[in-house]
Amino acid sequence: MQYLGYLDKLACGQRGLEPGGDVMMRPNRWRWVAVASVVLALAAFGCDKGGGEGGQTGGKAEGGGDKPAAGAIKIGAVLPLSGQTATYGEESLAGIKLALEELKEQDGPKLELVFKDNKGDSTETAKLVSQLIKIDKVKAVLGSVASTNTLKGAKVAQEAGVPLMTPASTNVDITKKGEYVSRICFIDPVQGSVLAKLVLEDLKKKKAAIIVDKASDYSVGLAKAFRETFTKGGGEIVGEESFTAGEADFSALITKVTELSPDVLFVPAYYGDVGPMLKQAGDRWKEIPVVAGDGIDSPDLYKLMGSYTGDIYMSTHFAADDNDPKVQAFVKKYKGRYSKVPGAMAALGYDATMALHDSLKRAGSSDPAKLKDAINGISKLNGITGTITLNADRNAEKDVVILKVSPAGAKFFKRIPSGS
Repeated sequence: MQYLGYLDKLACGQRGLEPGGDVMMRPNRWRWVAVASVVLALAAFGCDKGGGEGGQTGGKAEGGGDKPAAGAIKIGAVLPLSGQTATYGEESLAGIKLALEELKEQDGPKLELVFKDNKGDSTETAKLVSQLIKIDKVKAVLGSVASTNTLKGAKVAQEAGVPLMTPASTNVDITKKGEYVSRICFIDPVQGSVLAKLVLEDLKKKKAAIIVDKASDYSVGLAKAFRETFTKGGGEIVGEESFTAGEADFSALITKVTELSPDVLFVPAYYGDVGPMLKQAGDRWKEIPVVAGDGIDSPDLYKLMGSYTGDIYMSTHFAADDNDPKVQAFVKKYKGRYSKVPGAMAALGYDATMALHDSLKRAGSSDPAKLKDAINGISKLNGITGTITLNADRNAEKDVVILKVSPAGAKFFKRIPSGS
């Protein structure tokens, strides 16, 4: 068994005996090679079980400490911890963990988290939500944080009758999957309308070009909302160009957009594409303000955009330099825990966890139907990202924050009250 333990460690990437040590020098070494082949295959299977990130079930169990409390309620999270939108998942998970640490010291139900990495893939999201529900037996799911992924996961949760709450997916169709699906963020028609008004009223621009990723539900939905409000307010869409996520060369698109002579660009896409696009555009777009949604709210944006110096505005959920006392208290705690400034995804992950915990307290049970009703009844919950009330469609009614972006980072520009 000593050798089997060593081989198991070796297969899982742990350091055991050194190559060339006692195991390989024993007599009958070919017999051991045969045994090793079987054990390596079994150990590799064990290491990969669950398809997620770390831990025995593919997602590390977290209860705010080293071990979950006895009788803790198991919840799941499906997030992109690798892939093109990995910073969203990393920040969301950091916010969730910070909330769990605080809840450990508070009254009410104790929570145990099992999280899984969907790699930014919608099919993987559906599979992992199913695993969390059927294998890990979670009572609720947090996630995901990109609309195309969340749409797939929401369908699975609704069919299983288990609550799914997304911290940050804004596509309007997500909560239409059914009564077990909710969100604590605003929706694309809200931020699209807010951004169109920002362009018309604050920036005083009337000729917009739209750049959209037509394979992204988020991008298409946000473009639609912006277009409707902008044209209704007297603006003109001078052209619309599309791209495919992950493209390396945007030169043709940049030329086409420049030739349209817009006085503003609307780019409803994710930071992994917008950053390189701006870097490649350089001086050609420097005099044209760029407006985008919360999809570019990532610390990696500033690395990817390089020294781009044109004006950039984004709608989002949170600003670390907002002077609201509760925001500054959260920033202090987050920096103390992770030694960096939180972004919107961290604040949303934190708020989603607190909202779920509050719902469990009010439900008095982890029964899915009772918990669903409690979640759908969230009203005036005081969160880091604002006061959260879910409407009849289980969408959060809350303020929108506008940030102005530069290579040095993002600064608070203004807050748009809910319903404006």
